[in-house]
Amino acid sequence: MTELNLNAGVFRVLLLHSADLCRENAAEKASLLEKRIEEGKPDLIVCNGDLFSSPVKEEDAKFCLSIFLSPAVRRGIPWTAAFGEGERKTGLSDTVLDRLFRESEGFLSGKRAEGIDGVTNAVLPVTDGRGPALILRLFDTHSETTAYEREYGSPGRSRLPYPLFSHHYMDGVRFNQTAWFDADHEKIREECGREIPEVFFFHTPTPEHAQIPLNQERTRFDGVIREDGKCQTVNGGIVMAAAESGSVLGIFCGHERENDWFASFAGMTFGVEPAFDTGAWTLEITEREVRVHRLRN
Repeated sequence: MTELNLNAGVFRVLLLHSADLCRENAAEKASLLEKRIEEGKPDLIVCNGDLFSSPVKEEDAKFCLSIFLSPAVRRGIPWTAAFGEGERKTGLSDTVLDRLFRESEGFLSGKRAEGIDGVTNAVLPVTDGRGPALILRLFDTHSETTAYEREYGSPGRSRLPYPLFSHHYMDGVRFNQTAWFDADHEKIREECGREIPEVFFFHTPTPEHAQIPLNQERTRFDGVIREDGKCQTVNGGIVMAAAESGSVLGIFCGHERENDWFASFAGMTFGVEPAFDTGAWTLEITEREVRVHRLRN
């Protein structure tokens, strides 16, 4: 597997979501990705959900990935991905789509979690030549409203405890994924003999993300709100677990198409990035902080 390394103490991630690929737009989206790469100069590309968001045949998905990611492949830049709800609209099973991702040139699957909900829960270590210096952790945030209602019931009939935060009724990081982080974080600390800083990536924002724009004066808020915020309906506890660990530098999400903001909350940097056609970010990650840089359209 390709090894990710700190370069002069900094690791640069090009973060994008909601590329919404299809045969008709793959070349156009590749041109935009090339522009983002030239400006952002990333060490890794993180596709944070909804690379696809409509029905697609297996051969077409494979074609789209090869075209879209060709600017990264030419430059030897690896990429990885977390599934959002869009990947569940393709008509392809999670297993098939995940296989297509894994078989695509330059893809890093990291160390995958087993026995928990979702398929793209993974850890990617970034080394400094002596051992892991950073951990990039990806979470699957599953399906959207209809699938969630089938499993748990709609508000007023749900088997889950209240409050159910959002009327958008989205699935998200679930309790057993939070438990995976708790256990894996402790394991990494024991193996390394120290805390290793982490950054989280997943598609659907948490309830805490939804609250931050309501408290801008207390969060060093930087950005704009152009649409109603959307978040996970049931709080799976991932933000609390991250804060209690003391090792998480930031939590970055997508899903919302036009909102573009980052802020400080619970000692971490939180962010919701706009959709790929609207904007993209480069994250400069050190062992102490995450700096967000907006790329020009």
